Order: sequence, then C-alpha cells, then structure tokens
Amino acid sequence: MQIEGIKPLDILQKLIRLKTFEKELDDEQGSGPETEQQGRKLLRGNGRAFTKHIHSFIQYPSFQEYALSKQDVLVIAFLWQEHLEQTGRGVNWTEICGSVQLDALRVKDCLDYVLSLLERQIISFDEQISGNYYLNPLILQTAEFTLNTCFTLQVMGRDLRGELAQELSEKWDTDEDFLSDLKLIFDLCHSSFGEYRGRSRGRGLQLEAGIATICLEIIKTRIRKSGDKLGIGRLVKQQELCDTELSILLLIIYHQTGREECISEQSLVSALSVDPRDFWRLQRMIDSKSRLVTEGVIQRRPTRFVSNAIEMSAAEHILKSIGVDSKAATSMPEPLNPVFEICLTQQTLKDLIISAPEKSLLATIIRKCEGKYQSKLKDWGFEDISRGKQGLVILLYGAPGTGKTFAAGAIANELHKDLIKLNIAKLRNKFYGESEKLVKRAFTRMRKMAEDKGQAPVFLINEADQLIHGRSRSQSSCDAIENTIQSIILEELESFPGILILTTNLESNMDEAFFRRFDLKLRFELPDLECRRELWKLYLREEIPGAKEIDLEVLADRYGFSGAQIALVVQNACVEALSRKGSAMRLFLTDLLKFAELEKSWSKGINKSVGF
Repeated sequence: MQIEGIKPLDILQKLIRLKTFEKELDDEQGSGPETEQQGRKLLRGNGRAFTKHIHSFIQYPSFQEYALSKQDVLVIAFLWQEHLEQTGRGVNWTEICGSVQLDALRVKDCLDYVLSLLERQIISFDEQISGNYYLNPLILQTAEFTLNTCFTLQVMGRDLRGELAQELSEKWDTDEDFLSDLKLIFDLCHSSFGEYRGRSRGRGLQLEAGIATICLEIIKTRIRKSGDKLGIGRLVKQQELCDTELSILLLIIYHQTGREECISEQSLVSALSVDPRDFWRLQRMIDSKSRLVTEGVIQRRPTRFVSNAIEMSAAEHILKSIGVDSKAATSMPEPLNPVFEICLTQQTLKDLIISAPEKSLLATIIRKCEGKYQSKLKDWGFEDISRGKQGLVILLYGAPGTGKTFAAGAIANELHKDLIKLNIAKLRNKFYGESEKLVKRAFTRMRKMAEDKGQAPVFLINEADQLIHGRSRSQSSCDAIENTIQSIILEELESFPGILILTTNLESNMDEAFFRRFDLKLRFELPDLECRRELWKLYLREEIPGAKEIDLEVLADRYGFSGAQIALVVQNACVEALSRKGSAMRLFLTDLLKFAELEKSWSKGINKSVGF
C-alpha cells in the first residue's frame, strides 16, 4: 500500500532531512538581510513540505487504527532517527516531549502525552515494567522508551500477521498439526523478537505483548475454523472457554509442550496485557479461586527458583484431550529446597574489572560451558578422555575480594541461566549420619535440575573449602562422618551433568583428590595497577560530593587492594564525610587515605601466593 508512490520509511526519511535542513538554516541566521530573506523563503517551503509529508503519513491505510496527529508523526520521526543512529538505546520522556517542543516543566501534560503513545502502542517500554504507571506516574519518569515493535514493522511495510500465517500448515487434520503450528509460530517470534527480561524462571525470552497477541489471534482463528473435529476445538466447547481464557491456555500449553518449561504467572500476564490496568483482571482469571483453576483446567505451583513466584501448567487430562503424552510434557517442578538460594545477578563479562589474561580465560570458560566446540572435540578424539561426562566443574580461587563470586554471576548471565547457590551451613546437622544424607539429597536434587532441558541453572558453592577439605586418618566418629561426606562429593563431581562453580580463598585446605575433578581452574590475582584505577573510579561515584577531585593515581599506586577492600575503604570514608556539616560534608583524599591505611595494616599477607 502506497500513497503517491511514497512508502512510510521514505516519508520519515524526508521529515528527518527537512528537520535537519531547518536547523541548519536557523544556525545561519544573522548572516545578512539578503541571506535571512532567502532563509525565510526556504523555511516557508520547508513548512509546506513538512505538512504534506505528515499528512501523507497520517492518511496511510495501515496507520488509521492509531489515530495519529501531526505531533505523533514528529515523535515517530525522532524515534526512528534515534533507532538508526543509536540502535538499542531507549529515550526518556523529556526527550520524547522535547522532540515536539512540549514544555518539560508541564510534567502532567507531558506524561499524559507519553501515556497516550503507550496506550495506542506507538511506543513501548525499553524494559519490562511490572508496576502500574496509571497509579504511579513516576514510573514513566524513570523509564526509557522505543518504538513499538509491531508499529515499527508496519512502518517498514511488513505485514507480520500475514507473513506468520503463511508459515502455518495449509490445514489441520490432527491435534498434532495444531501443536506443531503453535510451537512453530511462537518459536519464530521468540527467536526473532524475544528479549531477555527480568528474573523470570529459566531467564526465558519475553515477547512484547503485541507480538504475542498476533500469534494467538492467528492460532485462535484456525481453531475456530477447525471446529469440533480436533481435540482443542472440542476442549474449547466443553470448557466454554472465553477468548481470554483460550489465550491463557494456549500460552501455557505452548510453554509446557513446546519449550519444555512452565510459564510463570508474571510472564503470562505480561504477554497478554499491554495496559497495566488489565494485569489485575488477568491475574484474577488465573488465581487460585479462578474458574480455570477450580475446575482443574490449569494448575498453579511455586517456582523452584524465585520466592513468592508462581508457575502455570495445564492439567494432565487437558493435555491428554489434545493428544499430548503427559509424561512427555514438562511437569510442574518441585519447590526449591531451603539448602538452595537464588542469586540475583545482573553483571556480564564486560562488567568484570580483572586483568586481560584473566578475562580471556573466563571467556574460554564461558565458551566451554556453552558447548560450542563439543562436536569438534569429539572429532579430535576427546570423547574417550572425557568418559562421556556432560557437565563442567569449575574452580575459581585466589585472594578474598578479587571477584570470584561476581565472576560466577557473570558466567550465569552470559549463559542466560539462573545462578543457584548451595547453602553449606544448612548441610550440617548435629545428629549422627544426617549431614551425609543432606549432602546426598542436595546433589541428587542438583542433578535433577541440571538435567531439566532449558531450565538447568548454574550452581555455585561459595567458600567450598568448608565442604571440600583434606580427609582425616583419625578414627573418631566426627572424622569418619567428614570422610564419608568427602567421598560422596568426590563421586558426585566425577559425573556431575551440569555446570558447577566452586570458589575458595583457601585452596590449600582442599583435598588433592578433588583437583582432577575440576575441569577448569582459574586463579584470581589481586588487581594490577590499571585494574585498581578502574576499581577506584567505579566506587568513587559521581554522586559523591568531592569524588571528582580525588587523585585516583595516588590511591591506585599506593595500595594493592582487592575490589572488596576498595569498596570498603570508600564506604567508610563516606561515613566519615557525612558526619561533618556544611561545605565540609564532602569526600576528601585525606578521608580515603585514613581508612586505606587502616585496611592496609590488616591485609599485609593477603597477596601471599598459595599454590596447589
């Protein structure tokens, strides 16, 4: 569809160029009467062209549903230019309003306008927002926005609905055809439009609500046309599912059968609602008192990883009615045992401030965890050497505070997996024989989680020397128990199927029998001079009064501290600064030197080398 042979992208391109030309003319004003007269003439012509192109964009058939105004088109042009020049960057509300010269001091008017763009799905949040911004407009002030994906595709002349529909089978003869196309259409969109959002179970890909809606509408249209001849059609009729209930069930079935995972309550609600005012209505439709739950269509259960979170699955008889073997489908997982703890991580490899060789080795570890070269290694004859072992056991060791635990989080994030920490203290029991049982149960559960396709987390044992240490030759009952625990762990590490990271500051305390069980070992040294500069810069944030005037070179050169020590010195110095009043309430180099000297006296032997 075109108007006067001009496509939407062409119109935006012309608007951007006209806007740039207008700015250049404004900059040249004051060059003389004749030049100014020519400039005014050009500006008038520019204005007429502006109006013509904006009107063409507004009248474009595929944009009629958006009820666009001149102001909207200018915002769209601005966001499109930002997308081209700085791909992946969101813009805030003041930038959106500034692009159409709305006064940012009139905050309510500006936020109302941003809200109208969101409601019409012209723009979207650049990250997942769980709060209700109708109740709390401050959410809009702290968020960043981009052009909505569906709207952007229309600007580019793409018909997503039509293109996806063409990928489906010509007709459905069986429920297997339905399930195959349900998986196909959502897999296509997840791989093309999905983004990693928040801390959802499995760190799965989250679709923008508009994309999910298009997928569901295509599938639901096919179901209606198929009528009662398919199990899914009979199910809709028997359960008297309304349109929204069918959408809920389809998403649950797709995740349970197609992605081999159960969708969380939050992800389900987010995928089906553009407007946060719909969140509560949808949550009522899937809560424990809802018709779908009380009549046994769907089930609810706490997630393994995130406290106070719920996962959804279709009941066994529902799966059977559409030809799914309930044993083959993902069952609801067991809740996470108290000996495990979810670690919320955001860091990536680039956030680590460590030496270049250490970062390079860490990148190698991540590549091995990804298994990219597994088949090639087999071609090179390594299959017999690895004895068929599927997992990786990694030891990160070195001085305290050098970033070992932080690095474990980065590995998990780079692999898009959850990081689950084993709580060693809860494996100890005062009753004879109970500790061995707890250790065995913990590893049995870890194996089960590690073998869960698409859901396997990265496991972490911090301060592993407390659990894995030298075996005793003493005949006492306590030593016998400890030796039994060591034997259990040795056996488990030999064939562990997942990714397990152990950290320690005291590797010399470990039993030597464990060393060959570690597939990879990385020593974290105290940061070098360049890293120390970066660490001081990181912790002396701009928000701290006086931080910009601090001579980082003096601190980095004088003190061979770890990152944790630098963070502690800065925090203590800031507390000292806050105790003062008036203009003296700011950070001075003397504050940092005072607490750095105190820290130095404690850490004289921290960088002594402790080898294997």
